[in-house]
Amino acid sequence: MPIKHDIISLEGETIDRYKFHEKIGRGTYGDVYKAYDKKLLRYVAIKVTSAAQCSGQIENNKAIINEARIQARAEHCSIVPIYDVLEHDESVLIVMRLVVGEDLDHAIKKSSPPFSIFEATKIMQQVLWGMDYAHSQGIVHLDLKPSNIRISQAGEILIMDFGIATLLEKQALLTGTPNGTPAYMSPEQINCSYMDSRSDIYSLGITLYRMITGEHPFKQYRSIPELFNCHLKEYPTNPSEYLPGLSKSFEKVMLKALEKKPHKRFSSCREFALALSFAIGGNTENNKEFEELRWDHRVAVHVNVRIKLNDNENFISAETINISVSGAKLRASSDIGPGRKLLFEFYIPTDDDYLKIATNAIVLWRDYDSSKENVLIGISFIHMDDKYRYYISLFIRDRLLEGDIEDMPSEKTTTFTSDMIG
Repeated sequence: MPIKHDIISLEGETIDRYKFHEKIGRGTYGDVYKAYDKKLLRYVAIKVTSAAQCSGQIENNKAIINEARIQARAEHCSIVPIYDVLEHDESVLIVMRLVVGEDLDHAIKKSSPPFSIFEATKIMQQVLWGMDYAHSQGIVHLDLKPSNIRISQAGEILIMDFGIATLLEKQALLTGTPNGTPAYMSPEQINCSYMDSRSDIYSLGITLYRMITGEHPFKQYRSIPELFNCHLKEYPTNPSEYLPGLSKSFEKVMLKALEKKPHKRFSSCREFALALSFAIGGNTENNKEFEELRWDHRVAVHVNVRIKLNDNENFISAETINISVSGAKLRASSDIGPGRKLLFEFYIPTDDDYLKIATNAIVLWRDYDSSKENVLIGISFIHMDDKYRYYISLFIRDRLLEGDIEDMPSEKTTTFTSDMIG
C-alpha cells in the first residue's frame, strides 16, 4: 500500500504549459491537482507522483510512467483518458481529463435508501464494459472500488487510478505482500497468487453489493486480518437479507461475482454485464439499451477448434466449453498463459454450408484441470469482424431455442456438439 510523504505544494506553480490550481484529491501514488492547460485552453487533472511517495512497489519514475502507459493503452469511453506525461524535478506529472462530478463512494454514502436495482445496474454496466475492454488489452486494474469510479455531471461513469494496474502477461505484483484496498481485494490478491481479470470481477461484485444494499458484504470485520479472513473463508451475507424483495436471479448474479474461487466467478466482465441485464429483464421498457444483446450470452457448446500462438507456426487442438460473440472458454492440451495473443479458428453451420470463423483473441485467465490433464483458458476475441459476430449470435440463438433458458445464461448445462474440425 502507498506510503504517504509530505511534499511541497504545487498550487500557483506553472510547469510547462500547465498552471496549477488547488489540490483536488489523492490517487494511489500521488496528489491530484486541478490545472489549466494554457495551450489548449482547458482545465485538466494532474497527478503528481514521485518514487519517494511510494512503497517499494514503485522504485523509480520509469515505473510511475508505466502506470500512465497502461491507462493510456485502455482507450474507452468509460476510462479516464490520459493526455500527457511530464517529468519535473524528481516527480512525474500524469495529465488527464478533469472529471467534474463526484466519486461513486460519495454517491453511495449520501444515497438513502441505497441505489435502486436499475440505477445500480446502469452504473455497473458502464464500468463492466470499460473493464471488459481493458482486459481485452491485457490490463488488470487490481484496485477497483467506488472511490476509483467517478460520475460526471453529465452522468458518465469513468474508471480512474490505474496506479497498481498490471499487464496480464507480466504480473509484476507478486511480491509476497498484499497490494490494493483491503475492503475490495480478491482472495487471490490477499494470497499473492496469480491475479487475472476475475480478480477485478470480485472487486466489482463488492462494489455492486454496496450500491444495492448500502453495506459491505463482510461488515462484521473489526480489523484488517479479520477482513482478510472474511474474503478468504466467510460467505457474504445474502443481499436479500437487506432487501427482502430482491429477485433470486439478481441475488444469484451478485453472489456469483463474489465466489472465493476465480473459476466459479464470471468468465469475463462482459458475461457479468449480460447476466445483470438478463436478471433485470433485459428487454423491459425501461431497459432498451440492452435489446441488441439479447443473444449475446455464453452458452455451453462443445466445438472442436484450433488455435495458434503468434510466435508459433503450429496449430494446437482445443475444444470450446462455452462460447459467445465476445469470447469463449476452452479446454486445451497445451499450457497457454494469460496475456498471450492467439489466432482462433473453427467452423459453424450455415443454411447450406459451413462458415469458417477466424479471429484474434487474448487469453484472460487460465485454470488447470488436473483430473483431465489439460488446461482451461478464457479468451476474449479482439477486433472480430461484425459478420462473424452475426453468424455466431445466430448459432447461439439456435442452440438456446433448442432448449429451456435458465435463470442465468452462463449457468446453462445443456451441451450441444459439433464434429466440425477447424
